[in-house]
Amino acid sequence: MTTGISFQQFNRIAPHVIRSRKPIMGHGRHGVGKSEIVYQLADKLALILGDKFTNEWGKDYIFPIVERRASQMADTGDVIGVPEPEVSQFGRVTNFAPMAWFAQACSQPCILFFDEVDRANNDVGQAIMELTDSRKIAGHYLHPDTIVVAMVNGGSYDEGNSYQVRELDPAEYDRWWHVTLEPSVEDWTTWAQGNVNPVIVEFITHNKEHLEFKGEPEPNKVYPSRRSWAHFSKCIDLCESDLLSSDEKGKVSMDLYYIGEGYVGQEAAIKFRDFVEKYDAQVTVKDIFEGKRQEIVSAFGINESNGMIDKISTSDLFKEPAKLSSEEIQNVANFVVSISPELAMKAWESLCRANGDVIAEMWSINISPKGEDNKTFGNYIAGIVGNNDGDKSEEI
Repeated sequence: MTTGISFQQFNRIAPHVIRSRKPIMGHGRHGVGKSEIVYQLADKLALILGDKFTNEWGKDYIFPIVERRASQMADTGDVIGVPEPEVSQFGRVTNFAPMAWFAQACSQPCILFFDEVDRANNDVGQAIMELTDSRKIAGHYLHPDTIVVAMVNGGSYDEGNSYQVRELDPAEYDRWWHVTLEPSVEDWTTWAQGNVNPVIVEFITHNKEHLEFKGEPEPNKVYPSRRSWAHFSKCIDLCESDLLSSDEKGKVSMDLYYIGEGYVGQEAAIKFRDFVEKYDAQVTVKDIFEGKRQEIVSAFGINESNGMIDKISTSDLFKEPAKLSSEEIQNVANFVVSISPELAMKAWESLCRANGDVIAEMWSINISPKGEDNKTFGNYIAGIVGNNDGDKSEEI
């Protein structure tokens, strides 16, 4: 089975291919955000393509996205254009007038995005093959800086052949740089900040197994996907009543379950409604920064501590040191010291990746209870690294 890469890895690797102007085909399951990642390239390509490009088009050039769904192209005419008669030195002849979308991709730098290429019929697939190989169709050439990208569901990762897609022949397959996209949960939670209801983001942070279904699907059964959670979120946000509020008995409306069942399936909908009913007892990142709800934090188990580490390291507040006061940094240090040494090391690594400047400031913070000798956060972390048996009491 082909091993996929995360969106973070794709964003690091893809620029090498983009600079060559060679076409890219991404493979992956439905609803993981393949189309979204194409649109996220629009304002990045100018700098990726380098000085020659920016000198002509500017560093702030945003690539237009010219999107075509290949599965909806009925025949090659939807690709090569329509015949247009004219009189030439050879007499009356016919040329092909390009489709408007293709003319745009020929006249200015664009991202030419073909979705569902492996659901197109063979004739359309063959027409697109010329475009990926020669960067032209019927005598019309793509702009030299137009980037061709395709996203498909089929691929070697799909061992169960779950998708009704066309198999690309070897010559067609050979035209593309192929990449299997397997986005991480963190890819989604990072994107979801500001795009998805925060209660759903909190739920997925604590219940990562409900983000999407990866097994062999049963016919006509609803399963969760990254896309379906975003659809569910939009529905919740637009409801006239607040489906996320409890009544006087602490119960959440069953309407939340029924709507969720239709988007993310029965199991996830049950778990999400239960989570919402208990949401008031959940500790937020802001609570940690402000040193609140200590009685709940002190009773954290492994899962709760793990979830809070992820929430802190991905929060916008932690990533921007100018927004954090010394007291807030102290409270984050106190939280890390309060969890097990193994999780404290995970927290240390995650927080270092998220914001090394804050960690540098945290290193010298005093974490000793009042009346005891001064012991810094750095001493504590160094003690964990040097202590083989992991006894927290000895480390402090």
